[in-house]
Amino acid sequence: MRGQHLLAILAGVLILGSLRTAAAAEADNKTSEFVATSEWQVIAEGQAIPKGLHVRINLQTGLKEAKLLDESERGTALQSQPEDQNEKNKPLALDYKPDIMEESLRRIREKKTGYAELRKVYKEFQKNFRTDGELIVQLIDQYRNFSKTPLESELRFKLDSLENLEYLLHQIDNALMFIDNGGLDDVLLPIVVNDTNTSLRVSAMRVLGSLASNNPKAQIKVFEKNFGSHLAQILTSSGNAGEISAALHAFGALLRKFPLAQQRVLSTSGTQALIRVLQSPDVELRGKSKVVTLISDLILEKRSVLEASKNAPDAATGIAQYVLLELEPWLQSQGYCSAVEGVLSKEFLHLLEQPDVVEQFATALETTESLCIEAWSKDSGLRHALLTIRNRYANSQDEYRLEVSQVLSKLCERLFNKPKHTEL
Repeated sequence: MRGQHLLAILAGVLILGSLRTAAAAEADNKTSEFVATSEWQVIAEGQAIPKGLHVRINLQTGLKEAKLLDESERGTALQSQPEDQNEKNKPLALDYKPDIMEESLRRIREKKTGYAELRKVYKEFQKNFRTDGELIVQLIDQYRNFSKTPLESELRFKLDSLENLEYLLHQIDNALMFIDNGGLDDVLLPIVVNDTNTSLRVSAMRVLGSLASNNPKAQIKVFEKNFGSHLAQILTSSGNAGEISAALHAFGALLRKFPLAQQRVLSTSGTQALIRVLQSPDVELRGKSKVVTLISDLILEKRSVLEASKNAPDAATGIAQYVLLELEPWLQSQGYCSAVEGVLSKEFLHLLEQPDVVEQFATALETTESLCIEAWSKDSGLRHALLTIRNRYANSQDEYRLEVSQVLSKLCERLFNKPKHTEL
């Protein structure tokens, strides 16, 4: 018994001595000076290091290490710094923000990417980064370097360049930069006027519509380059649905909210070109609906400005330009009323499955009703077409078709004054 008691006392003394030794070692680590060399050394937990050393976390072991900073590493290496300038003489303990260091280490381990590789990727990104302005100038220069004669091998590159420009030039500043750097003269005008490739002309007119939309300064530049007459010529002569659609887009972008362009373009060949599209058997219904929508928008625009001018007499210049517009007489002289009647009378069966197109035509009929009511009210073909579409939509379960049928009912009542008249 006495021997067992003696062994227990000795064991207790040994354990107490080990604990004191460990505590003393930990205290020594926190207070002992870190002697840096040119080789990486592990930093003990809680150990302070002098400022100006190159520090890192070893990705293989996860331990913190430090060494003297080489001259070649200055400005790029992670260095130990005092947290406050008043404490610049105090060594910095690396465990002052362990949560940030551990989170950074976790992210790097997950991506398996080293610091040097990250720096390389970032430098490559900086090298390849271009602003919108730089891209626009680059695309213009690239197009100038293409051969003057059409080459099939260059077609794909030209189309890609135009597609990029269409995206970039929606922004007003980008569009003006494109114009200032000769984009209209060197890129778009030669394609729209002289190029024989339909795909290129379509892409160029989309770019033109993109840069001119809601951009008054760009509209003026486009107008000065006589694009209105060139687009009217394409609308008159082309039978390609895609080309006509792109030309209408550019045409509308040029004319909307620009009364001077409306006056100059529509008083000459512009109105005739629009009516020719309506009369053409080669143009699909959706293309013709874009024509009547553009005409309707321009008429409503003039009416809106003149109505607003009653409360703003100071805007004399803008009002005078709209007063000079004689769009309704131009439309009447070019056969607008009979052209719209012909589309609806001949193609109403195709319209039965296109309620959105029917709505566009119905809106145009309402807008220009006062212009054509005398002719339309006496036209049995137009009445038959509108009532047939109305009756079909009225019996539909589709909510949109029901709404369109109500619009047609009101329109027929005004045009024909026979709301109870029905036809199969």
